[in-house]
Amino acid sequence: MVKIFGMLLFMIVSLGIHGQRILQLEILREVDAVKFYEGESIVFKSSEFPKDWQKKTIERIIVEDGIIIFTDGMVMLKDITQVRLENSAAQIGGKVLSGFGAGWFLFGTIAHFATENKLRWTDVAIGATAVVIGWVLTKFISKKTYKMGKNANLRLLDVSFPTPEEVLKPAIRP
Repeated sequence: MVKIFGMLLFMIVSLGIHGQRILQLEILREVDAVKFYEGESIVFKSSEFPKDWQKKTIERIIVEDGIIIFTDGMVMLKDITQVRLENSAAQIGGKVLSGFGAGWFLFGTIAHFATENKLRWTDVAIGATAVVIGWVLTKFISKKTYKMGKNANLRLLDVSFPTPEEVLKPAIRP
């Protein structure tokens, strides 16, 4: 009974699945590609706005025409000039280190004025090192930029399952 119910559930769920359309970022000298699905955000520069980084959510991908539709507009695939990937772990680590360094300075300064403990150069070095490393992580390591045609390419893919009519169409032809 459980097997029959499982098969029935699988068939019902799979009826609504027609496939996926994917925006794929192929990076030079890397085997794995970065895939953006409908509903995900992407950060990019376009030829229409070459100085501005745009962060938009993909609503729909039209593979045949090479169009990506966002919640507030659309862009042709050929108009995207750069894509930026963000490393959230490095960004969080940078913010934590910057906060640690600022806290070290704050409590060291409070201790300097409130108690007999004086602020030494080692205390300043620890706080400054943490702030600088945090800033470097946040500004440089947490973001990676790819230029189309130089070190990456974009491709639209449609990995849809064919409908029964499409599968049987070649067999029905006279």
